[in-house]
Amino acid sequence: MSERRRQAILRSATRIFSRKGFGEAKISEIARGAKLASSGIYTYFKGKEEILFAIIEAFMTTSQKDLIDHLQGIEGSENKLRKAIWFHCKSYSGNRNEIKIILEARSYPRFYQSAAYQALKTYAGLITAIINEGIQDGTFPGLSSPMILRDMILGTIDHIAINWTIRDASNSLDKAELIYDMIIKGAKASGKEELPADKKREKQKRIINSATTLFAEKGFNDTSTLEIARHADVAEGTVFEYFNAKENLLISIPAEKLGQLLSRIQGKELENNIKEIISQIFQFYNDEKTYSTILVLMLRTNKGFHESESNQIIENIFNVIRDLIVQGQKKKIFKKDLDMEICRDLLFGTIDHIIIPWIMFNRNYDLKKIGEEVSDLFINVLKT
Repeated sequence: MSERRRQAILRSATRIFSRKGFGEAKISEIARGAKLASSGIYTYFKGKEEILFAIIEAFMTTSQKDLIDHLQGIEGSENKLRKAIWFHCKSYSGNRNEIKIILEARSYPRFYQSAAYQALKTYAGLITAIINEGIQDGTFPGLSSPMILRDMILGTIDHIAINWTIRDASNSLDKAELIYDMIIKGAKASGKEELPADKKREKQKRIINSATTLFAEKGFNDTSTLEIARHADVAEGTVFEYFNAKENLLISIPAEKLGQLLSRIQGKELENNIKEIISQIFQFYNDEKTYSTILVLMLRTNKGFHESESNQIIENIFNVIRDLIVQGQKKKIFKKDLDMEICRDLLFGTIDHIIIPWIMFNRNYDLKKIGEEVSDLFINVLKT
């Protein structure tokens, strides 16, 4: 009997919190919905906040158990991540009331000291473990840490869920396969394009860069291959192995440098522009931490905000990125069939998921460095 009443309270509170918001909901309304006197609520819960956290803890605990069940018998990190993304989309496309409550609870500081938050962390840890497995087995070679990809997955689906609950847009389950396709292929890309393809290519570039520096400083005739080798931190024999003679090395410099220029002319400036915008967004959050707290924690799930001029400015920021993506599509740098709404949710959702713990736990993230990693992964998503 007592458990039935407790569940009745939770169901009633879920409906009331979802409809009116946590702040406006009253214990008396929850009690009426559960067919109890107001005083009866306190037999099971200390107050409204404890009820809120109990709803979330139950949801996340069930989700954790169900995800573990879904992953049983699946081999390979890529297959596991595909299932995890589908499952998370399914979970966040189920009970609209529960999802609204979970998203809203992020604005309450005590949530992050609750058992509900621990349940959320445990659930997210399952996804982190899958990504880490993929990093270890070489499936996701472009990742230095599982955290950013995890934040990209959870943040993207969070943003889609916000639009679903507030704007009545399509839910994430409708886009699960597309989300998987974009994220998994971005994660499997080899990382920063600027990195050498192998050690041989790395040595070649070091030799050319050293020769460029020394030739400019001392002149061609007064620079020896030994000096170039020492500057490049390679054996002198390696210089001859790659270029046969000093003159061949001299002639190779323009091809290397002009090739870099050609790459920029053919489209890398688009990538760099997008990366610079993302870097500026992270820098803005870093410089405006108080504002960031209001935006990410208090306004993201506010219906009035989504209909405001302020939100339109955020849309316009992405429109700048959208225009660059379209230019890249015309030049065949980026995929033609990109879903721009998911691209927007992926970018801003990832940023939100990184910023939230930075704010709530006062963590000393190097936001600029994280922004660079996010921009690299985002470009991979666009290109693959």
